[in-house]
Amino acid sequence: MKKFIVLGLGASLFLMSSCVENSQKYKALLVRADSLNAIAMQQNQEMEQLLADINDLTAGMQSLREAEHLLTLEAEKESKGSKSKQQIARLKNDIQAISEAIAGYKSQIAKLEGKSKSQSAEFKRMIANLNAELELRSEKINEITGQLAATNKELAVKVEEVKLLTQNVDSLGKESKAQQITIAEQDQTIHMANYLIGTRKELKEAAVISRQGIFCPPIVSSQAQSADFISIDIREVKNIPLNNKKAKILSSHPADSYVLEADEDGNLVLKINDEKAFWKQTKYLVVMVG
Repeated sequence: MKKFIVLGLGASLFLMSSCVENSQKYKALLVRADSLNAIAMQQNQEMEQLLADINDLTAGMQSLREAEHLLTLEAEKESKGSKSKQQIARLKNDIQAISEAIAGYKSQIAKLEGKSKSQSAEFKRMIANLNAELELRSEKINEITGQLAATNKELAVKVEEVKLLTQNVDSLGKESKAQQITIAEQDQTIHMANYLIGTRKELKEAAVISRQGIFCPPIVSSQAQSADFISIDIREVKNIPLNNKKAKILSSHPADSYVLEADEDGNLVLKINDEKAFWKQTKYLVVMVG
């Protein structure tokens, strides 16, 4: 009898369980449970992705700080001396690269902020810290950019000064060259003299000599300088061959400033022993030979 009671109770429970499992309410609860599990899994995956993104951003911030520190040291080091155009261009490229990195990180953080509205206060605090770090980096880059702009302006001024100095040097060089030419010409003029050697007939025909009377010796004409004299540098020419055994100096020269000596052929040579005294009264020497 007891066996029948137990079997009957078991069968009742089985039937009741089957009824519960087959009811619509039970099925709805199962669907709800599956949905909640899926949502929980999705949230866990999103959280894991958010944490991975934050870790990447944190590592990126560290690299950004290191790059910015090196850039600051380089800018300070070069600010103590004059920068070249190449150095300024290199610093500009470095600043541009860091600025682009900051912009990229800001974009990533903005995306995370859109996802963090439903997240915890700790998560939101991490996002806020990242934003504050980026603002600090941006301010530092702006400061370095300002310093670089001032240096670039200073370099432009120095380039203009160098250009002006170069122009002045060129101008002075041209003036100096012109002065040297003038001095050389003046020097040549100062030390230039002229001489003419000829017979009485030749000198007379050239209107170099004239006579004031029949018995008066010939003298140098006032028109003598228009004749074809030979020009010399008195510093270099001390001896003038006369190519004749007879000669007479017609122009005015101190007697003690020269001598007439015969060479090995017996022809006379005019030897000037004091060129300053010899050429003091006139720079035109007239010698009559024969």
